[in-house]
Amino acid sequence: LGARTPDHGKLFPWRFVVLGRESRAGISAQLEPLAERQPDPRKARAVLAKLTAPPVTVLVLSSPTPGHKVPVWEQELSAGAVCMNLEHAANACGHAASWITDWYSYDPDAAALFGVGAGERIAGFIHMGTAAEPLLERPRPDLSAKVERRP
Repeated sequence: LGARTPDHGKLFPWRFVVLGRESRAGISAQLEPLAERQPDPRKARAVLAKLTAPPVTVLVLSSPTPGHKVPVWEQELSAGAVCMNLEHAANACGHAASWITDWYSYDPDAAALFGVGAGERIAGFIHMGTAAEPLLERPRPDLSAKVERRP
């Protein structure tokens, strides 16, 4: 379903890397030393558990085509829509899914460990599996402050 995401121009400005337990464990071990240069190294190490715990993770990479008539912004939005579609699809199939980015999504040395190519950016890690505990509901905005109605 992620690959069925609309994109203006049919560019498919994204790609998937399916990460199993072994590859994530290896990358996590390589991320440990990089965590030390984060503002809060303890927290940076702790969030690596999000990367290693799920049974499967789909890394979604935004791979826009620069100079195309479709603006890069629209291409990046398509990659975000891929992430949301994957999360909804997993949930609809009865699995738990979570779209995560963290410090390693933005650190160039960390991105290299995931095989992020030139001109690409990490759109998200879609972690999928079975929830070990009930999911927490997050606060939602007051829609009256977010919705404008015009006649």
